[in-house]
Amino acid sequence: MAIKNFILFFSFLTIGTTYSQQNCEKVLLQGKVIDTLSPQYFYNFMIVNRTNGKGVFGQPNGSFSLYVNNKDSINLSIKGYPIIGFRVLADSNCQFNVKEYIERIATNIQEVVIHPLKSLEQIKEERSSLAMRETRMVTGIDALQSPITALYQAFSKKEQNKRWIAEQQFKDSQKQVVKELLRLYVAYDIIELSEEQFDEFIAFLNVDIDFFKTATEMELVTFVKDKYEHFRIMNKMQYVENAKWRTILLTDKRAAIIELLNMYVSNNAIDLPVTEFDRFMIYMNLDEAFLKNRTDLDVFNHVRTKYFDYIDFYKIDVRSLKVNYNIKEEDNEGWKWDLKHKKDKKAAIITLIKLYNEHKVIDIKQDEYDRFIIFLNLKESFMTSASNEQLIQYVRDKYYKYLDFYHKEK
Repeated sequence: MAIKNFILFFSFLTIGTTYSQQNCEKVLLQGKVIDTLSPQYFYNFMIVNRTNGKGVFGQPNGSFSLYVNNKDSINLSIKGYPIIGFRVLADSNCQFNVKEYIERIATNIQEVVIHPLKSLEQIKEERSSLAMRETRMVTGIDALQSPITALYQAFSKKEQNKRWIAEQQFKDSQKQVVKELLRLYVAYDIIELSEEQFDEFIAFLNVDIDFFKTATEMELVTFVKDKYEHFRIMNKMQYVENAKWRTILLTDKRAAIIELLNMYVSNNAIDLPVTEFDRFMIYMNLDEAFLKNRTDLDVFNHVRTKYFDYIDFYKIDVRSLKVNYNIKEEDNEGWKWDLKHKKDKKAAIITLIKLYNEHKVIDIKQDEYDRFIIFLNLKESFMTSASNEQLIQYVRDKYYKYLDFYHKEK
């Protein structure tokens, strides 16, 4: 009897929880992200609702609170950290609580140089002089002295239209100044945007007018650069969904993962040559159930995290990962002929070095050929069995190790 009562109680509890989840008009999503290794403030911390395409900023201390719909797909995005993705599942109180411990991605920070151009000064003057054309309103004591005029201005469509036109003209002026600034940043490789993307990015910037008018050049470029990183990430993430690799996964797991990696590489999400795919797949050890049951974004975040771990674990020099040097199989005829007919491995390697120099795979001066050939330690069996890409990757990897060993700069 006790067991029966327990089963009934559990059934009612389950039904009640499911009922409450299904009948939550809105779900209170709240939580916090924490970097335990380096406690700090998170400026430009963004909570992105991928279901409705909207985003809001979290608090600098990492906390956030907002209302969403049940089962919405959410991303937490902070510059320099992996993207955190999850789906909202409301509890019995129509709430969903999140606490995430995060760790910064190790990156090489490149210096950003603001070129002191005259046009930059002109833009600064335009920023500081932005002002909305005044449409005088009767207020305060004047309103008491002239109540009819005050009522007319408050409710007259003509007066409202005048104010609306002035506001639109002001917004257009502000937009033009921002566009001039973006053109400068694009020209000097601070951001990468096409002219067609300006309007979308300006809407995303949503810059405060007082900040825009008074900010220093460094404050402004830092603000725009950080916002650009979020904008770029949101645009980049569009390709991780509805990918054809899932169709391939139904019949061939390995081919599906290769398709997945090719997609990420082509979209610059990871930088990995085809020659590293097999080793990386072994390192990832992706479970088929994980691939089938997780969202595309979950898979994307997992692979990206594994990628950075992989680079660190094998001490891979990312400088050597560039491929596509436009070297075709027929370009290898020269060194292959030396190897086959001259029976001279050194002559073949010299011909190979000249080929790779020509295509900017490496940059070895002629007086260093002998030392580089010794350092390269190329086996004839590898030269004849390796694919074009494998050979390029091997030589390029050795090239950067050679530079480091002899303290040379590229």
